[in-house]
Amino acid sequence: MVGVAGKSKACHDCKRRRVKCDFERPACRRCAKAGIECSGYAQEVVFVNRSIDNPTVSAPSVLARSKIQSIQEELDELVSLSQTPESSVRFRAGVFKLLQKLYLPQPEVESDTSDHCAPFTWFRAVCELEKPCLTLNHALVSFCTVQVLVTNTGNVTREQAWERYHETLGYLSAALNDNDPSRYVHILASILVLSTNELFLCPTDDGMRVHVQGIADLLRLRKGCSHVSPEIRARLFSRLRIISVLQQLTCHQPGPVSPSRWASLMAGDTALDPLDTLFDIASRLPRTLASASHLFSQSKPLVPSQPPKEDIFAVTTSLWSTLRDIYTWQDTIRSSSPTPPYTAVPSRLTNPSDTRHGTPLFPFALEFRSIQIATLHVCSWGFQLHTLLIISRLSSSFHSSVPPAGPSGSTDPLSSPFLPLHSVCDEADKLARLLCQSIEYCHRVEMGTFGPQTMVYSQWVLRHYFGWRGAVREAEWCAEVERMRGEGTWCGIGLLRLTGELL
Repeated sequence: MVGVAGKSKACHDCKRRRVKCDFERPACRRCAKAGIECSGYAQEVVFVNRSIDNPTVSAPSVLARSKIQSIQEELDELVSLSQTPESSVRFRAGVFKLLQKLYLPQPEVESDTSDHCAPFTWFRAVCELEKPCLTLNHALVSFCTVQVLVTNTGNVTREQAWERYHETLGYLSAALNDNDPSRYVHILASILVLSTNELFLCPTDDGMRVHVQGIADLLRLRKGCSHVSPEIRARLFSRLRIISVLQQLTCHQPGPVSPSRWASLMAGDTALDPLDTLFDIASRLPRTLASASHLFSQSKPLVPSQPPKEDIFAVTTSLWSTLRDIYTWQDTIRSSSPTPPYTAVPSRLTNPSDTRHGTPLFPFALEFRSIQIATLHVCSWGFQLHTLLIISRLSSSFHSSVPPAGPSGSTDPLSSPFLPLHSVCDEADKLARLLCQSIEYCHRVEMGTFGPQTMVYSQWVLRHYFGWRGAVREAEWCAEVERMRGEGTWCGIGLLRLTGELL
């Protein structure tokens, strides 16, 4: 008889409510404050029976088989329930329960700070939609199937995952042609689920580009929302904007939904959390990047004319303004808690490129206070590195046209909107190092598969940055991230690679 390894040590009620337990015994204070009688910490047990036919059976193997069988049975039941409209509420509750085990981070790594809304609450919002919708049901079944596949916790084949994905696309196409306003929010939720699903199933982001246009078309209608609570609507729109902005950044062109339109869609629904505020800032970047791309197109070898100095000045000023706002946002986040957002710990992952070179490139990894804090920093560092890379390219390409650096002797890298190239590169190198050191934390099993998902955009930026810098060893390290290995991690999950060029 053994305890179930790897389970959270939190009390049963804190696990159920998905809050951080303080582990006080015999009853935790978190439950006492909530007026709940703490049900304790007793762990599930399992009996291991060795026999003549199977003398080497071990506790881990029994637990692994039991988990796979349990999750596969849950998935099979969800497939059956998805076909019955009257079972929609029960079906979506079952989906959420299953994906708490696979996709969503575990309670012990979540923040207990009320103003840091978890970046994965969009999924809870999707599952709390009550009206029947076969399109949404099929999207959720497809997502569950892919999660079981990538975590290897069931008997799903890649062919089955693709079949259910394509089946959902058919339902979505029919729903869009039907133009039923009462299903407006459910269709948006279906696109959300599908686009997230593609991060784990598709090799490239072609499908996501189509979804962004579909989101824009539906947002032009924005009707049929009265039956949805403001909280659910806010979480859905927040996730829709994230998908749209990240797609625009990798295409370096503004999308069909402007920043002001996003602001109006989200205004008044609920108070913005820090991630929403960050994307308020980041949503300005695509238009500036499109202008920067136009500058570079004017300076190609076959084009004799150089872009006007005032155009270069306008683009560079806009980039620095956005960058300053992100640094200010970071200062606000860090000052909101006396505890440092992260600390450095010895790395436990092995990157194949380190083996070839004989020494680890990043011997230390970052340990964040929570998955929410990790997401906020990874996103903001990605935006900063992206912006600094464009500034570096502008500075090296149009050096004579860019105004000189600010007052001499300044030690603040942001004290002047125009810096020597080496100062910009030093700051970018630091950000790139921090992003690489964040990969291990995000790939830990307790982060769910949501953890690796948070690194997709940042890894795209890192690949371009190291390529531009000519940092061969670092570029090699990034290329081997999928083949990194370490105990208690989701390393090996193949995620979508964003295909857009930087400029």
